[in-house]
Amino acid sequence: MVQTSSDSSLSVPLGDLDHLKILQQSFVITYMDKCCNNFVFVCKFFYVSFVFSELNFPVGVYEVSNLAQFVILKSHLSFNKAHHFKGVKCGPHLLFLCAVWTFHKNPIKRRFICVASSSFLTDVSKWLCSFFKAMFPTINDLWVSKFKKANVPCDSSWILNDSTRVVEVINDLNRSRSESD
Repeated sequence: MVQTSSDSSLSVPLGDLDHLKILQQSFVITYMDKCCNNFVFVCKFFYVSFVFSELNFPVGVYEVSNLAQFVILKSHLSFNKAHHFKGVKCGPHLLFLCAVWTFHKNPIKRRFICVASSSFLTDVSKWLCSFFKAMFPTINDLWVSKFKKANVPCDSSWILNDSTRVVEVINDLNRSRSESD
């Protein structure tokens, strides 16, 4: 596992970059779920076979499209215009499927996300993030009141804005459990 700084730009010395390119011949370097500043090195053969198995099962989840990329992108742009989203000004791209590993689960699992550096769906994603952040105080208050009614010690919800508070929340939960025992 390689950990980067919290800064989204990654500064890698040239010699290390050469070593990473050699690693990429045999491994896929992907994100770890819930720990976005950590990476997982996965056997390329395993990763590809896993992605293909996901695309083939369950039937009906994914559809093959014979549409040209510009037609799909035009459809995304029409969706954005219909819903008053601005769209992306810096060269839109189609999303691609990426497998991420969930090390916080036992046993460790994999899940899929769609990623792109920029797409016509970027503004939709930003709007959804803003919406959920605006709803957070209401959801937090509801969560706390429901837990208090159930006589479960809880100062706040377990919903986190980012992974930096995970350890703090777990420590608080463990502390509240030991105090109630």
